[in-house]
Amino acid sequence: MNELAAAISAQVPAGGGAKAGTEVKPLASKAERETTETNETTSTSAVNTATDPTAQQLRNLTQGLQFVSESDAPLEVVSLAAPAGAVTDAELLELTGQPAGTKVETVDLMHFLRNHTADDGVLGDPALSNRYKALQMFMKQELDETKVYRVGTGPQVQAYALGRTSDGKLAGFKTVLTET
Repeated sequence: MNELAAAISAQVPAGGGAKAGTEVKPLASKAERETTETNETTSTSAVNTATDPTAQQLRNLTQGLQFVSESDAPLEVVSLAAPAGAVTDAELLELTGQPAGTKVETVDLMHFLRNHTADDGVLGDPALSNRYKALQMFMKQELDETKVYRVGTGPQVQAYALGRTSDGKLAGFKTVLTET
């Protein structure tokens, strides 16, 4: 699956002004990521994404991607120190800096990205939808308990697509949904 994701990423030009034919760095294997030592600390909620191999791969996969709702919002990579066990709504709010008591709705990642991964979906570009498929495949395969947390109410809702890494952190992406 990693090879397929790398092949898709290599064939689709990255957003943000990359030219067709630009080489895209292939994804490292899970074994390589798990044996790579990093000097980061997880004593705070935010984790240094510059030295986090999972965050680096997510950055490659999300580069230039926009979540299309009533307005387009970029996908931003996040990596957070995670509590032991299942993440509760209160812990998620604390980790993401949201006010206590804010509404949290949990959605399946495949359901959340369904319009972006469909070849005839909102993007209107099968090559671009393949990039979303590669991102979805990576998150489902390489992260445990991957879920999307819709945080807040009103016209703008924060969305966090997060899964647990092999070293216990939460990693994924965040974006803003505009729904009027």
